Amino acid sequence: MQEQLKNMRLRQVDESLEPWRAMIDQPRPRGGWVRSIRQALGMSAAQLGKRLGLSRQGVAELERREVGYSITLAALERAAEAMGAKLVYAIVPLEDLEATRRAQARRRAEHRLKRIAHSMRLEAQAVSEKEYLRQVQENERALLRNWSRHIWDQEDPSTTKG
Repeated sequence: MQEQLKNMRLRQVDESLEPWRAMIDQPRPRGGWVRSIRQALGMSAAQLGKRLGLSRQGVAELERREVGYSITLAALERAAEAMGAKLVYAIVPLEDLEATRRAQARRRAEHRLKRIAHSMRLEAQAVSEKEYLRQVQENERALLRNWSRHIWDQEDPSTTKG
């Protein structure tokens, strides 16, 4: 039952992200959204500043921080409200969430089995490539089925062999 609930939640989040995926490649305006919208509205920096309780220079600094990715979400939200707009914020995975989980479980399974396979080769007990791939698939399925959080463990490059 727990697995079904987790799978359902994954699908629900994925579906809610669908409208955002179309916007992934949309570029941000060169001068940032605040400046772009402010200018499109015909609002001066001084006028926006008055609505925000900032000087014209304060608005210029806010716009510079947006372009430099150092602005806070709270500051963006206040600026949006002052221009009659709404801040919309999302983290949009490049692939659907199930594909992301599956790929990570595969990497984790391969990482685990490469260490074992290396030890077995040293002891002249290596398995065939076909058997190795079967074991990777089996390990991947188990990680996914059990919703193991270990798929996200950071791999230690010093222990990677093969």
